[in-house]
Amino acid sequence: MGRRLNPRLVKIHRCYTVEEAARLLRVHKNTVRAWIKVGLPTIDARRPTLIAGSELRRFLEAKLKRGKQPCAPGELYCVRCRAPKAPAGAMADYIIVSNTSGNLRGLCPDCGNLIHRRVAYARLDEFRALLDINVLQAPPSIRDTNGPSLNYDSKTEIDTYADKQPG
Repeated sequence: MGRRLNPRLVKIHRCYTVEEAARLLRVHKNTVRAWIKVGLPTIDARRPTLIAGSELRRFLEAKLKRGKQPCAPGELYCVRCRAPKAPAGAMADYIIVSNTSGNLRGLCPDCGNLIHRRVAYARLDEFRALLDINVLQAPPSIRDTNGPSLNYDSKTEIDTYADKQPG
């Protein structure tokens, strides 16, 4: 899967050659030629092949819209399956990120991978009607902890310091 195309880069009142369109969108010129084969209209059949900017933008917007898979209520997105899924056992955890929002996290029923969805805290009741939700606090940031790091061995450092002292 490549990077996301940005239709707003295309000027609608301009015509583009295949090479110019490819350079503008940072794709290979053969990709633009493939788009022409699957339905991107050209101005005429003569060379060089010219594409109207308005048609190129319309084609790219339609291509992006076809790729979207919005989650329905009660569904979270599985990155591995690339599809929205209802979590296994209709159970999910809600991890509070801020005062107004958090992340729903569950298990994909097909691949067992974690599935996610960002949800405003105000909308959590809509999801509780469909899912069994366990609310969790986010783990503290390392800046917010008072104690020493767990991988810090102060005894070893004191022994090393004592060994280096004269006398």
